[in-house]
Amino acid sequence: MGEDGRVPLGSARTVRVVGLALGLALTAGLLVAILYDRSARLDAARRQSTTLATGTDRLLGYELRNLERALTGIAADGETYFRTTPGQAAALLSDTVAGVVFRHPELESVVLFDPAGKALSVGDSDPELPLWIAGAPRTRQPLIFGPLRRGLHEGWTVPIALRTDSGNWLVARLRTSEFQRMIDGLDIGREGSVVVLDRRGVVLARSSVARVYVGRRVPLPDVSGGTLTRHIVSELDGVQRLTSFSANSGYPVLVAVGIGMREALAPWIVYATTATALIALYWLGLWFLVRRMAGAEATREAMLEEIGAQADWLRQAQLAARSGVWRIEADEGHVRASEQAAALFGFAPGGGTIPIERFFERMHPEDRPRVEQEFAQARQLRQPFASEYRIVLPGDRIRWISARGALATDGRNQERMTGTIVDITERREALARIQRAETQFRELFERNPLPFWVFDVETLRFLAVNEAAVQTYGYTRAQFLTMSILDIRPDEDVESVRASMQDVKPYEHDGRVWIHLTRDGRRLFVRIHSSGIEFAGRSARLVLAEDVSERVAYERDLAWRATHDATTGLLNLQALVAQLDALPRPATGPAYAIAYVRLRDLELVAPTLGRSASEAILRAAAERFGDVGQEFGLAAYLPAETFVIAATDPGRRDALLARLAMETSTPVRGEGDLHPIEAWIGIAVGPREGDDAEQTIGNAALAALQARREGVPSVRFDAAMAARAAERLALAARLRLALERGEFELHFQPIRDIGDGRIVSLEALIRWSPDNAGYVPPSQFIPLCEESGLIVPLGEWALAEAARCHGLLAERGRGEVAIAVNVSAVQFLSETLPQSLRALRETHALPRGALQIELTESAVLRSPESARTTMNELREQGVCISIDDFGTGFSSMAYLKDLPLDFLKVDRTFVAGVDSEERNAAICRALIELGHGLGLKIIAEGVESAEQLDWLRKHGCDQAQGYYFGAPGPLADLLRAW
Repeated sequence: MGEDGRVPLGSARTVRVVGLALGLALTAGLLVAILYDRSARLDAARRQSTTLATGTDRLLGYELRNLERALTGIAADGETYFRTTPGQAAALLSDTVAGVVFRHPELESVVLFDPAGKALSVGDSDPELPLWIAGAPRTRQPLIFGPLRRGLHEGWTVPIALRTDSGNWLVARLRTSEFQRMIDGLDIGREGSVVVLDRRGVVLARSSVARVYVGRRVPLPDVSGGTLTRHIVSELDGVQRLTSFSANSGYPVLVAVGIGMREALAPWIVYATTATALIALYWLGLWFLVRRMAGAEATREAMLEEIGAQADWLRQAQLAARSGVWRIEADEGHVRASEQAAALFGFAPGGGTIPIERFFERMHPEDRPRVEQEFAQARQLRQPFASEYRIVLPGDRIRWISARGALATDGRNQERMTGTIVDITERREALARIQRAETQFRELFERNPLPFWVFDVETLRFLAVNEAAVQTYGYTRAQFLTMSILDIRPDEDVESVRASMQDVKPYEHDGRVWIHLTRDGRRLFVRIHSSGIEFAGRSARLVLAEDVSERVAYERDLAWRATHDATTGLLNLQALVAQLDALPRPATGPAYAIAYVRLRDLELVAPTLGRSASEAILRAAAERFGDVGQEFGLAAYLPAETFVIAATDPGRRDALLARLAMETSTPVRGEGDLHPIEAWIGIAVGPREGDDAEQTIGNAALAALQARREGVPSVRFDAAMAARAAERLALAARLRLALERGEFELHFQPIRDIGDGRIVSLEALIRWSPDNAGYVPPSQFIPLCEESGLIVPLGEWALAEAARCHGLLAERGRGEVAIAVNVSAVQFLSETLPQSLRALRETHALPRGALQIELTESAVLRSPESARTTMNELREQGVCISIDDFGTGFSSMAYLKDLPLDFLKVDRTFVAGVDSEERNAAICRALIELGHGLGLKIIAEGVESAEQLDWLRKHGCDQAQGYYFGAPGPLADLLRAW
């Protein structure tokens, strides 16, 4: 330190460097000494454990070698006894063994065994001898150690076996107390341990400190005839030991001696602790000294830094503010500029005086005249100077400068113009961006094709609207600015509008559709997109209104179509079921009544009168049934030609049925004409327990189906109908099985020529005799086949069977007789009939005209164009076509003249009583004349008397069939009677 008590510059640094170097050297030296001392003590402990292990192992070797010699002598004596005096060998050997055991108290017994473990001398047999001898570890010594066993008295014994020259085994049981005697008293310290183990790892003896017990098996290291030292942590007591293993004796024993690490290193710990304390004391003293010296030096440096900071403060402030300082010099032709001021004008850094003209040269040509005038005026009038202008830097970069100045007195009491300049480029650019953004916003706001407006969040009054809003809503801009957003909303939405303003989000687009009102009262569906903004100092919302009226109308139309039938405008079945299931159910009794109205023959209107006439009749009927639905509850339409009316009050079931009876008895008007509507009506109430509306409607449908079968206007559902329906399902299943089993057969009824009486064709009729238990009437199973779709495979079977039977006719010389087969409408319109007939002709070699088909009028009228195409294909194959039961259906003269027909079959209802009833006679005459006029042959069905046959012959009928000629029967019966 100096004379003034101050620390010389650099002294603290020197102390730190020297003290640190010295401390590191001392620390390193002590650490080396500590580590060396620790290593030396560990080596000593390792040598001690190794010495004790090898010494103990050597003693064990001597002991076992003596035992080996004793056993070898006993074995030799035993061999001599058994060779010279076999009868006394066991006794002599036992005496010898007794003497050895007496002289060696460490032996509990010595017994001679044969290889199976049977004792040959005094002692118990050992049947386990072959096992432990076979499993014992092998060493270079002849002795074999067996498993540790309990002795006859307290303690443990180890069986040691020696093989004799004759293959027997001499086994001595060595007491482990002998091993214990050898290791007791060894100098191993308080934490050391000594353990004697066999090669299986079984403990034979242990020192008192070793926390293992005799007989326990422990893992062994790989020591084969040598010594191994390891650093082991005991698994039992957690004590770290340096353990040496020795197995130099060659016998299957191993000695493990462990010296406790903590005990061995106890002196070293004291030494290391003392050295560490000395090192810590040195570093603490050095830290205290350096800290005192550094504090004094820091005070001095802080004073110097404060001076430099005050000097640099102005420069830093100018750099941060992007400003500078200037002053006009005394000659008034130069300017002294600070470093920052010069840099702002693009001059070289360093400050100094710069000619004033150079400053003006850097100004933008558009601003320079104005600034020169303002500066000159301020100097002349001795007023403050303030101006904003642009400067042009090298590279044509533009910078905005704000300059201010005023007269000030310097240190020589002279007035000089001085001031500051500030870079305001960013502020001017930001202002320009704001102006551009405002202009763009105005353009976007005004020219947007969608209505745009701004309203006050607190008052909800309009603050601005665009032209699209004016055009869409019909208010002028001035009118808008006197209104609030509530004025364009329906009265019922006022509360929801106010509620929505309670939770205003920065940006809102929730997808909801709102209703707005125009000036002329029109309602617009709009989707609102809005954002919170600041407008003229107020909290406002910017709103864009998207007109989605057309989309809403489209979505509503889609929703309506999902639940309604487009042709009739009534509910569809799914919607009706959903509404009925949603009705509250009473505790007891039904909740509603269902009327299932199935119109009759409406499907035949389109082929005859045209599709438009059919749809007009359907719409007129739907309007009528819709009125009934409004009066009683609900109405729905099920394609095709079915209406379902639900009375939500089940007590009005009878009134509903009466109203439907009246409506179906009154013709409807379609395209200017009146058309009767007839229907089968099924009535059901429900739901029953466990049912739903769909099941109740199904019950009503069953009742309508029953009404159709019975030919009555209406039927009420009862449980028996469900049972009958189940029976019909079972019957349908039996029919499918019957077709697979071949239970169907064809019967034939002859068709005769009225002129000469010969048989011209046979009509094939399907018969069913399940299990040969009698025939089921065709009226029971044929309609069911048609309903279940089984009629198509059944019809194909009938055609194939008829083709086969025609082959039998040909064999009997009756090949000119054709077979007529009834073909259902479904099979006829399937478009596969011509191919099926062609295949049958090829398979059975049928001549042209061998097969004829009979169709009903409904089959033809369902699809006239398709029917005509199919019939033409059949005619090309030579197939004759008949219209069966002519006159009983929805007859039309149009198809008679357009379709390729061969026969008309007059129904039996007209033939019956033709000789006695004038009406039937008139109808038959008209049908016969009609058919002949069209070039068709007439076949009369159901002829049962000679009088009917005579009348038909007189009036020109061509052919006839019926019971008068013979009942239908199997082909074999017909051939026998022919």
